[in-house]
Amino acid sequence: MNKVVQRLLTFTIAIPICVLLIWVPKWQNHFVLNIIIIVVSLIAVNETHMLLRQNLPVQSRRFVLILSFFISVVTSLCAIFDLSMEYSTFAFVFSLTCILVYEVFSKKTTEEQFSKSLSKIVTSSFNIFYSVFFLTFVQRMTTWQNSREVLVVFLLMVFMCDSIAWLLGITMGKNNRGIIKASPNKSILGFIGGFLGSIAVGILAYFIFFDIFGHLLKMIILGFITALAAIIGDLAESVMKRSAQIKDSGNVIPGRGGILDSIDSIIFAAPAYYITIQFLFNFS
Repeated sequence: MNKVVQRLLTFTIAIPICVLLIWVPKWQNHFVLNIIIIVVSLIAVNETHMLLRQNLPVQSRRFVLILSFFISVVTSLCAIFDLSMEYSTFAFVFSLTCILVYEVFSKKTTEEQFSKSLSKIVTSSFNIFYSVFFLTFVQRMTTWQNSREVLVVFLLMVFMCDSIAWLLGITMGKNNRGIIKASPNKSILGFIGGFLGSIAVGILAYFIFFDIFGHLLKMIILGFITALAAIIGDLAESVMKRSAQIKDSGNVIPGRGGILDSIDSIIFAAPAYYITIQFLFNFS
């Protein structure tokens, strides 16, 4: 099947499912969504580990997955049972400590083996920070009073940014590509379309959820910042794949590649959206 058709089908099916998944089952602060995030985080950690080990020494994949699972589960429990999200931060700090302890007490026989410890500490720390901790900001939003509206707007901003950028890029961006060396197929028109798509969602949310997002300028700012973070997230993953000399992070999703290829924008946009919306609207 043509890759363009595969991608269109994926978007057509995935976006409504994601919206329904958030909008309908709000039981226990989006219990189902939190469980899905745990699974997605583990797959993302596995794919990131695969990317990193192409060029750098890494710690045991099983060890990193256990730490990642611990962080995701603690965050989910905090969300589901309305516990303080400080426990999630504590779990993250504890996991970083475990990474250091692992290198201290793992069996060593020669000085040469210690020369790789710094790289192993950095790669494991980056993996759980990038693949797990950033996604906890989505879980944190599930505890808010207006969580359904907030999460739907977030996902639609990211999806529309990605979709419009891709659509304009392949249809009208052939003559203005190459501005970003990390992803030479990306076009200027595509970037502009991404910003416009995200901002359009913000404007639409202003009218549909006026009682919640009743400030047009703030929604435009929110859309702009979310799009900027989503675009940077997409480009950052392109850098990692180029460094590892890998085209796709996996083959989980038709027309998209791996999980990282599909959520790279969400990973970067989640903390940016969370911080911006807290600053602009002070949700809780």
